[in-house]
Amino acid sequence: MLPTKNKLFLTYYVLKQYSNKENPMNATEVAKKVQEVFELEKAPNRRTIYDHFEDLELISEVYEQIISFRLVRMPNREVYIESTISSGEAHLLSDAIATSRFIDLEQSRSLIQKLGIIVGQNLKNFFEPRLHFKATDKKEYNEQLFQNIDVLTEAIKKGKKVTLQYLKYDVNKQLVPSRPDENNGYKKIRPYYLIWQINKYYLMYYYDDSTSPRFMRVDKMRDVTMIDEAVGELKDIPNLSDYTRNQAYMFGGMPEYIRFRCKMYSIGQVIDFFGEDVTIKPIDEEYFQVEVYTSCESIKFWLMQYISSIDQIEPLKLAVEIEEMLEDGLRRNRVKQKETFL
Repeated sequence: MLPTKNKLFLTYYVLKQYSNKENPMNATEVAKKVQEVFELEKAPNRRTIYDHFEDLELISEVYEQIISFRLVRMPNREVYIESTISSGEAHLLSDAIATSRFIDLEQSRSLIQKLGIIVGQNLKNFFEPRLHFKATDKKEYNEQLFQNIDVLTEAIKKGKKVTLQYLKYDVNKQLVPSRPDENNGYKKIRPYYLIWQINKYYLMYYYDDSTSPRFMRVDKMRDVTMIDEAVGELKDIPNLSDYTRNQAYMFGGMPEYIRFRCKMYSIGQVIDFFGEDVTIKPIDEEYFQVEVYTSCESIKFWLMQYISSIDQIEPLKLAVEIEEMLEDGLRRNRVKQKETFL
């Protein structure tokens, strides 16, 4: 039982738990429910409840950047509490958490439970069957993931460099230093942008002596520390959002215009991957041309994936590299014909 002096919270609690768009409540209903839930000798009077409605409405408007609810008024003086995150949004985020391979079982349960509290639903029980695949001792998860995100976010805001140890998986599925012969995997970098891509969280960064951006997985970092050295202004990439969105695979590299011809039956794959903003020019009934602003390093493996429907790749250096990769792969994977006897 909560202290009865905290009457505004009692009103909020009742509205949060028992009201929604389909079931708004008036002041009398809220007062009775407050008395019932908190076992009060006397229900608050309606004037007090109306004052609470005004206070909650003002709080949700003035502090909308940090408050996760809003009070909605109906024409008949009924109200309800609505989460600023919709049920659909919470389910989408919970599904992403449940299926993310680098968020461990207990972290996933905790995050999904917190989202459920925000929207007033038991999402933890709903997603529990999807979490069972994480219950394994064979995979080492990085417990510093969320701390990494906090430090990197702060460093990007303040324009500061960071040091960190970068890891990789070995054949035993354990995280080990990526380059143990080079300072045991420790690096000093200039962080600029965090992005969720291909079901993973990446950091876009530069080395001190590099003029080309790179990407690094946040779940493979350890001991991320912000240091008092400025990153400097990012001049080479005018639009970070466009650059990161067009990364087919997160290898980085300087962006340029990539063009290729594609068979018409693959138009769905192109739009699904690069989005509706991708530049597409019909050539004839069989082919269309694609133009995307990205890096050769990023897109070459995507082009290889759909190479059976792609040709006329530009720039020439990219076309030559893909040709060499195809010839090497064909040479190593050629199936020798064997005689068969009937």
